[in-house]
Amino acid sequence: MIEKSLIDLQTQNAELQKENLFLRNEIANLKRMIFGSKSERFISNEPPLPPNTLFTQDNQQDPPTPLENLTEKITYTREKPVVKKGGRKALPDHLPRIITILNPDKKTEDWKCIGTEVTEELEYKPGELFVNRIERPKYIDPQTKKISIVPMPSRIVDKCIAGCGLMSDAIIGKYLDHMPLYRKLQHYKLIHNVDIPKSTFGASVAKHIDVLESLYAAQSKIVLASNYLQIDESPFKVQSEEIEGKCHKGFMWVSRDPQNNLILLTYQKGRSGDCLKNHIKSFKGKLQSDGYGVYEQLQYSPDFILFSCWAHARRYFEQALESDKERSEYILKKIQELYSIERYAKDQNFNSDQRQKWRQDNSMPVLASIKEYLDKNIDSILPSLAIGKAFAYTLKRWDKLVLYVHHGEVEIDNNLIENAIRPLALGRKNYLFAGSHESAQRSAIMYTLLGTCKLLGINPFAWLNDVFHRIKDHPINRIAELLPHNWIKSNPHALVEVN
Repeated sequence: MIEKSLIDLQTQNAELQKENLFLRNEIANLKRMIFGSKSERFISNEPPLPPNTLFTQDNQQDPPTPLENLTEKITYTREKPVVKKGGRKALPDHLPRIITILNPDKKTEDWKCIGTEVTEELEYKPGELFVNRIERPKYIDPQTKKISIVPMPSRIVDKCIAGCGLMSDAIIGKYLDHMPLYRKLQHYKLIHNVDIPKSTFGASVAKHIDVLESLYAAQSKIVLASNYLQIDESPFKVQSEEIEGKCHKGFMWVSRDPQNNLILLTYQKGRSGDCLKNHIKSFKGKLQSDGYGVYEQLQYSPDFILFSCWAHARRYFEQALESDKERSEYILKKIQELYSIERYAKDQNFNSDQRQKWRQDNSMPVLASIKEYLDKNIDSILPSLAIGKAFAYTLKRWDKLVLYVHHGEVEIDNNLIENAIRPLALGRKNYLFAGSHESAQRSAIMYTLLGTCKLLGINPFAWLNDVFHRIKDHPINRIAELLPHNWIKSNPHALVEVN
């Protein structure tokens, strides 16, 4: 009888220990959510006010005074402002003007000048707004009575108040500096004392981005022709009439070609397998991703070789540190050894063959010790605990986690693609959502092209301003010449230092 009671107590004690581990893990996760660096929520310890309570006893206010007999009649006169109909508002006089006179190539000494066509556009160069004034004298030939005038240079949007430089600055401000357009207009007003009409500015920005569609298609073709891509996706809210009062939850899908340092983003309305197919289209080869099931379904296709990410596996063990320090620390130290091996290969500037040999000599023994430890301890860990989830995640993807050792061009993790996604998160905090599905795809275009400039250390303003000036007259069969990685070959002065 005593033995049975002792066994019952031991069983009960073991169950309580398991429950204690589970609750400690839950508390650790809750503390991470409340106090972690990713959260700035404020949770008050004060009880909530009762319903309809507006003031405390210490802060009572007098009841409102009745409104009877508090009205009076006021009359006044004012001059009615003169409203000028038609045309657009003149550009400010205080801005400097750069005047360009376009005369016909023909001899005009005997011709009569009958006027001048003047076009003014608001332009920008870093730190300064100015007016680009184009004057085109109009002549009449006394003999033929024909009028001659030089045509306007090609422009992306006819009669647009903003020049290529101003459009470039606004677009870069939104997609690289994460500043919504309305804030950019406020900046021009505050710093340069220039009030730009908001009503047409957004439409002009959209038309300028649409012109880059051919460039985006060219980069898409190059990236998808690679034999190794990293891939990830991130939520992207879109204002939509489909759900009244709510935003549609779309996704920005991101691929990165680490070998050529190029990226590609596409906007998709969802996160399904069909959306993945729409994103990668004709791509076949090595694909590195996190553990999302849509990606892992590709392992059954002969067109793909799947690689998993050690950064994601490491994250699970880091989350289990507070509830199971001993086992988590052991694995984290081993993963740290793997990253030290990678760092040395990078510092030595190994090519893919050299890195493959280096990994097989040095990383394989570390990976073998990790696998041995996982197999030895998995049966003694509750699957519901954080450490159990870490073990399960790693063992389930073990073959795809160690495969990088045999492919020198493949990275140990997917961190490069997560760096490409980071601007999306920063942008979401500032402009919250895209105005339409079309606007979301425009965002994909600019994140792709400007993100590539950033990766390659190219001055984005120099590139975009030059492209806007040239793209309308550039041969479509040579459009890839304007892509950042090709453009920089003839514009090396636009390289900047990459941190």
